[in-house]
Amino acid sequence: MAVPTYDEFFLPLLTLLTERDHVSLTEAKDLLANRMGVTSDDRHELLPSGRQRRYDNRVGWARTYLTKAELIRAVKRGVYELTDTGHQLMATKPEAVTVNTLMAIEPFRAWREAYKGPTEATTAASRPITADHADTPEEAISAAHVQLRQALALELAEALQNVTWQRFEEIVVDVLLALGYGGSRAGAGHAFRKSGDGGVDGVINEDRLGLSKIYVQAKRKAPDYRVSRPDVQAFVGSLMGQKAKQGVFITTSGFTQEARDYASSLSDLRVVLIDGENLAEFMIDHDVGVSEQERYIIKRLDRDYFEET
Repeated sequence: MAVPTYDEFFLPLLTLLTERDHVSLTEAKDLLANRMGVTSDDRHELLPSGRQRRYDNRVGWARTYLTKAELIRAVKRGVYELTDTGHQLMATKPEAVTVNTLMAIEPFRAWREAYKGPTEATTAASRPITADHADTPEEAISAAHVQLRQALALELAEALQNVTWQRFEEIVVDVLLALGYGGSRAGAGHAFRKSGDGGVDGVINEDRLGLSKIYVQAKRKAPDYRVSRPDVQAFVGSLMGQKAKQGVFITTSGFTQEARDYASSLSDLRVVLIDGENLAEFMIDHDVGVSEQERYIIKRLDRDYFEET
């Protein structure tokens, strides 16, 4: 048989996770192939780029969609389990799970609307963004680029959850250096220390000359955790103790609205809050922890070339 489409993996993957407390994506690929009759030849078929197997790509996208719908979640790197929402859905014994099914779930619908626009997301709920359905090839490429970027951000978030605090420190330093802060890597890295609460703290240079300092606190928290206003207030207290005027609070999760409102209301201090989504965006934009896989160049007709001189 041909490799199933990515949405045809939704229900089999969910079913697999109802049978087990958790399963790795690598193991799931083997089990799903056996259950769905995917041959060895089909499993080794490559995408046109020749850089990835079609089967692995489609199972990976099924994982991404189900994660965005908050039906499954990562318990550690590459290992997944059903969420409460996933258990509730499977308790209804669905005959099929499609993109339409996922669109009934608010987190997934919000994700789709973020890159398609509310009207198009509603009318095209049952289909993925592909060249077959986009108005123009340029629109298809643009939409696919956003979708790929968001999927990469999800993978980065998972990877950050499973590094040691020492590696987390190194990553924080790399991101700050990529953003132009911290002076030298040796100096920035030396300024950090383990905070004892799942993160690292440090004071870095705002510029290479060290004319101004920035106090940094970074916490590695679970995706559903929200850093609260008291956490930010404690950070501000640390800033005052350091006689610092600027601070950056980084978390792999998110902030409550009260925490954001408090940070924005400060008058004498400047505190920037970077959540997991922002951190992933910075890593992608500055090539921290990511590498280029494909590059497509779109050319247009140069009409001036054909004009007589």
